[in-house]
Amino acid sequence: MNAGSSLDRSKTLMRTLGFEFTPDRLPELLETSVREEHTLQEFLEHVLHQERQAREERRIKTALKLSGLSLAKTLDDYDFTFQRGVDKNQIDLLTTTEFAKRKENILFLGPPGVGKSHLAQGLGIRAIQNGFSVTFTTADHLIDTMRRDELHGRTTHRRKFMSAAVLIIDELGFQTLDRSDAHRLFKVISYRYEKGATIITSNKSISQWPDMLAGDEILATAILDRLLHHCHVVNIDGKSFRLKEMEAKAATQ
Repeated sequence: MNAGSSLDRSKTLMRTLGFEFTPDRLPELLETSVREEHTLQEFLEHVLHQERQAREERRIKTALKLSGLSLAKTLDDYDFTFQRGVDKNQIDLLTTTEFAKRKENILFLGPPGVGKSHLAQGLGIRAIQNGFSVTFTTADHLIDTMRRDELHGRTTHRRKFMSAAVLIIDELGFQTLDRSDAHRLFKVISYRYEKGATIITSNKSISQWPDMLAGDEILATAILDRLLHHCHVVNIDGKSFRLKEMEAKAATQ
């Protein structure tokens, strides 16, 4: 039997069975198996492992691209030695992404520049790696998108915000919302309550939320009631990373 034609038939059969990545690598996998004297079972397990790993890498790559997350904002890159205002043990607990499994929320609260967005996006990347769908948006973009969807009678973007296993809303509080926009935020938070995990970063303390939400204390209470019911609150009171970078650049000039 011709070895080449036999290999081609094996590749074709693998593709027929739904193998997407290993057929083209079959010669390499066979060579490795012979060199390392694998048993037939070990060879089969190796092939299946390579296919699964390649599919997982593609899933993560695609999910990260669709999420809107910055790949530069990983948890490994966060400087906990500089930002001592962060409880690292609390962050380590969140990196297990059990919060996503349990549909719990996270609030990162603190002044600008302390790394709230970095930590939120780092947790988003970790959630994707652990199999959860993630959507990242700024608060302004979320509200603006909902306005446009309402104007044109669409629900496409809103469904994305509602259906993600983890929704990250960044920079809430830089602008005061009017009553209509505050209600749009309420719709998102209310719909996602106990259906998905929501991560919010804000420069406003919880006591300042009524003023941020059109001065409507009742609406603010309704939003906070749903957010805080199952929630991890991370307060960061530290130095600004951006000021640190500016000082470092000034020192070298």
